[in-house]
Amino acid sequence: MKNSIRRKLITLLLIATIIPFGLSIIASYFYTKNTVTKEFVNTNYDLLKRSGNDLLSYFNEIYGIPLSIYSNRPFLSVLENGATAYIEQNSAEIQRSLLGLYFSRREIEQLHLYLTKGKDDYTVYNAKVSSRGKLYNFNKIPPYRNLSFSRDSYYIQPTHLIQNYNNLSDFRIEPVKQVVSFHYFLNNVTSDQWLGFLSIDIELSRINEIFDRIYKKGEEHLFVVGDGNVVLYSSEKKLIGKKLETKWYKKISSDRSGETSFEWKDKDFRGVYVYDKIRSNHQQWTIIKSIPYKNLYHNSNQLLKITVTLGAISVLLVIILTIIVSFRFTRPIRILIRDMQRIEKGELAVSFDTLGNDEFGQLGKHFTSMVDTLNDLYIKEYKLQIENKTNQLKVLQSQINPHFLYNALQSIGTLSLKNDGIKVYRLIMSLSKIMRYSMKNNEDFVTLKDELNHIKDYLSLQNERYDGRFVYNLEVDEGVKNVKMPKMILQPIVENFFKHGFEKQQKLGELNISIHRQQDNRLKIVIADNGEGASEEELEIINSSLAEGGLNTNESIGLKNISDRLHFYYGKKAEVKIESVKHENFVVTIILPIEMTRGES
Repeated sequence: MKNSIRRKLITLLLIATIIPFGLSIIASYFYTKNTVTKEFVNTNYDLLKRSGNDLLSYFNEIYGIPLSIYSNRPFLSVLENGATAYIEQNSAEIQRSLLGLYFSRREIEQLHLYLTKGKDDYTVYNAKVSSRGKLYNFNKIPPYRNLSFSRDSYYIQPTHLIQNYNNLSDFRIEPVKQVVSFHYFLNNVTSDQWLGFLSIDIELSRINEIFDRIYKKGEEHLFVVGDGNVVLYSSEKKLIGKKLETKWYKKISSDRSGETSFEWKDKDFRGVYVYDKIRSNHQQWTIIKSIPYKNLYHNSNQLLKITVTLGAISVLLVIILTIIVSFRFTRPIRILIRDMQRIEKGELAVSFDTLGNDEFGQLGKHFTSMVDTLNDLYIKEYKLQIENKTNQLKVLQSQINPHFLYNALQSIGTLSLKNDGIKVYRLIMSLSKIMRYSMKNNEDFVTLKDELNHIKDYLSLQNERYDGRFVYNLEVDEGVKNVKMPKMILQPIVENFFKHGFEKQQKLGELNISIHRQQDNRLKIVIADNGEGASEEELEIINSSLAEGGLNTNESIGLKNISDRLHFYYGKKAEVKIESVKHENFVVTIILPIEMTRGES
């Protein structure tokens, strides 16, 4: 391989050996200090940025705690209807749900819940739920007042001493802890009903864990400052929860240049301030680290000494080790590339000799394990999808409309009273054919002729039920009656005509079914009626439900099932189209392949 890593590595290492040793010492002397210093600053900036992302991730975790409320239907019902409707039952549900939220994170120091309905409120402190209180004026709590006007989903209150909401908590621990409070605006997302407020007080242990690790205690200082210049965290504990108003911070807060560091000299500090500004949904945080000059230049001075010492030794060893290292380094990479190429061709099985016990060896083991896992998951997922689709088809095919059977039997009973034995016999035979056809679960595909016979039996019963108030017409090419198609496709569409389009109208109902072979060797089925039809808005909802991943509605569930089945059998070769004009017609068009190749279904 012309541009292989092995060739490049050998070339690079050999060139490095020809560079005069003296030139490398001079270059190191002049450039090391600035380079290492800049790298040191950049490294500290990266530490601040990662810690800031950790803080945002942690806040997002806290923000996600109340989301479980919306999946807790009993508790959500209490929030919607108030606590006093069924006081014993609701109190137990409130206590259970609040304790569940309280114990979801070890950092939660206190919870407070305010219900708009009834103006009731509760707190959880020290693992105990308070008795029910009354908060008649929530505007006395500033975060609630702000949320009620802004309607933001939540608000983060900077570090402060833990407060006693409505005098419900029993504080007996001294000194009082500092907390960060998350205040949530609770509402019903479907009806936009305002349900109340939830406050979660978080003690600072997890925040301390995030930031304690990124500075040298006693030598460097770290500050995390939020809106209003309030200190969320500081290496100087006395500043936590207070406003930071130093000159160097004012320089940072007013900076708009995009810089991330600057040098500072005064009687208290000589060195560099490195900072990063991060933004959550509703607040900005500034993370600042002070690095004195002695720490800043320590690494560069040490690196210069090490470079001079090792440079002389490396010149002697590099030539010998170049070939050995390049071959040992690139061999595992080549093996992995070979097996990746095999996987790209669809061979989900890899086998190679051990790559050693180093990182490449671990990479090889994990790579093999990953491929085996993917292979197993692929097989399991495929089998699961087949089983789920089979069960769905069986359930759909086994459904019988009880309302239809009731009306049909009622019509048969009426004719029996009139002693019209021939019609009774015909209706009973039609009904028995319908039931027999519907209950056969061992056939997934039937001929078009069988499906049409089923439709005719169904329409004969409906004709008797509605006393000839509708007419129907069948236009079918003779050459397509033996075409195989999925069972129970046409009848649910015809049934929709009687369920949604026919019963409310006064005019004579018309149902037209045409089935023809198209020039592209596909079967086109058009079922049209003159019923109530659908408006543009209703038609848009129906078409949305037929789309992949769309939600069912009461009006479209039958059409959705038909569309899913057809796409399951035929994929993108099948089409289902809906057209309608309100109060005029409703047209369903289905296009299917006439013949499927072996294995497609």
